[in-house]
Amino acid sequence: MAATDSSGASKKRPVKKKPAKKKAATKKKAVARKSLSDLEVGEISLPEESTLEVSEGILEVDDSSSALPSVTAVQETITTRATRNVRHRDITVFLRQLIMLLEAGTPILKSLKTLATRGEHKGIRNLITGISEYVEAGNPLWQAFAREGKHFSPVYINLIKAAEASGSLTTVLRRLVVYREKREFLRRQMMNALIYPVSIAVIAYIIIYLLSTFLIPEFRAMFAEFDAPLNGFTKFVLDAAAVVGGSSSLVVVIVAVVGTWLLYTQVWLRSPVRRAASDRLKFRIPVIGGLTRSSVVAEFTRTFAMLQRSGVLMMSTLELCRNSMSNRAFAGAIQDMRDSVERGDGLEGPLRDAEKKGLIPGVVVDMLITGEETGSMDNIADQIADSYEQEVQLLVSGLKEAIQPIMVVAIGLVVGGIVVAMFLPLVSLMTGIAEGGGM
Repeated sequence: MAATDSSGASKKRPVKKKPAKKKAATKKKAVARKSLSDLEVGEISLPEESTLEVSEGILEVDDSSSALPSVTAVQETITTRATRNVRHRDITVFLRQLIMLLEAGTPILKSLKTLATRGEHKGIRNLITGISEYVEAGNPLWQAFAREGKHFSPVYINLIKAAEASGSLTTVLRRLVVYREKREFLRRQMMNALIYPVSIAVIAYIIIYLLSTFLIPEFRAMFAEFDAPLNGFTKFVLDAAAVVGGSSSLVVVIVAVVGTWLLYTQVWLRSPVRRAASDRLKFRIPVIGGLTRSSVVAEFTRTFAMLQRSGVLMMSTLELCRNSMSNRAFAGAIQDMRDSVERGDGLEGPLRDAEKKGLIPGVVVDMLITGEETGSMDNIADQIADSYEQEVQLLVSGLKEAIQPIMVVAIGLVVGGIVVAMFLPLVSLMTGIAEGGGM
């Protein structure tokens, strides 16, 4: 109805126009819906009652049925799947290339974007892309690395954090690359020390299994046909061959080995107390104990030296060293060092206790105490790490050289024993046949 003013003239009411924001919001919803459908994680279907809201660049989902996963969860799924196949070597190559670009004067963000297109495979490219996008959003580099905790340990993250605060990023990155390479070399040396004797034992078992399956049954049949008299040693070899060469023996051996390994890794080591006891026992095993001690000393001193040189505080250094140690018994000794430093008592007391327990050689303890007194623990720890990494390499080489002749002699004794056990009845049988023919 039209309104009437005081003069009697009628005038129309103003018509309220709908705000343009709603139309713009509708467009934003459509764009957001299209962007979400373009995600490369499989097809995501939106319920009809779901709506998307865009507010200040943040994508929000209003879903009354609660069937749609959050965008954050989808993004985390993308990151996990995309970077699953990134190897240790890929991270090292990425850090080396980042150092070269930074030293050439390239800004950090441009360097990351450049490397995101130069990766060897899709996994590392996606990883670097995620880091660069996080840095581009205004976050520091150490936080971008922290988001990828699967590939960057707390030691690396704290180093990057300290480097960004002190303005020495390239220097710390270079130390980090050297640290990664030396730790990887040490890990491979330890793996070689374990793999070599296991491989020799597997070869020895295969030889014995083949003899027990194909050769010894022929002798057994021949002895039974001629009713040859068998001595005790031959009977023992025949019975053992029947067990080893049985149809189910190989399956039993594989199941026993795999079951023991799973029981040890998935059940026994789940308890921190049992794992510490197992790691402590490794120091007392002949030959293996010396190799274990040298490797953990090299691992600890290398990490300690790098953290101290990068400006990390002593308390944080010991905390990170403890968390990065693979041997939990030695990690307990580092915890004692941290507690002693926190009380203001220094490192000498817990180092002497670790020496008494056989965890650290006495010469290493003396050197570390001297370094604490002179304020040069980082240099001394670095020298200790170099020395003990070389010692690990020598111990592994010596272990290979010692195991090879031992295993050859052992295999020779087994095969020789089988030959003797099979031919003794043959000699007796031939002698009886000759005597019978002579009569």
